[in-house]
Amino acid sequence: MPKTTRTTLTLTALAFTTLTLGAASAQTGTQRQMTPEMQARMKAMQPVTDLAQTVRLLPDLEQNKATALTRAQAKQLLPILTTIQKATGVQPNDAKKYLTQIEDKILTAKQLTALDSLMLKAEQDREARRTQAQRSGQTQGQRVPGLPGGLGTLMGGQGQRPAGQTGQGQGGQSGQFNPFKQGRMAEQLGAYIKVLQKK
Repeated sequence: MPKTTRTTLTLTALAFTTLTLGAASAQTGTQRQMTPEMQARMKAMQPVTDLAQTVRLLPDLEQNKATALTRAQAKQLLPILTTIQKATGVQPNDAKKYLTQIEDKILTAKQLTALDSLMLKAEQDREARRTQAQRSGQTQGQRVPGLPGGLGTLMGGQGQRPAGQTGQGQGGQSGQFNPFKQGRMAEQLGAYIKVLQKK
């Protein structure tokens, strides 16, 4: 699938999430406007968010023999995933590089198409959960350390703030954030690495 299409899908999801979160804030009377600094930080961290979303969905490709990674693909992907797993923080430039390698050099067109479908389904599921939360009065979006509230929704709702970490503790520096360092996403990545190692 052309890169422009994938970029459009990602940007659409981001815009959709932002609009939905804005509507949720307006409904609860909390009227939270994003400052230019927060917008700039979100934009700077977008490559990390994109990478996290892609890596989080990669294990789902294994559920179908037609899209499961081959032994050769696993061998190419493992060094990238283990590097991400061990990193204290993922720099946006590194995230772009990893994502380009995964999409352009490792995955096939069929696998990329399947991944896009998974991303769209995940966004629909998140929207359904947001609607449910709004109806029950729970409008607090998922958080990502060092990022504006609600951005974690782009990563499958697994972006809750890890214990002991705050935006200030991260220094607000994008390079100090690794969505796969701890919590459920870290466990999922570890499990996926083991699956690939067995191929």
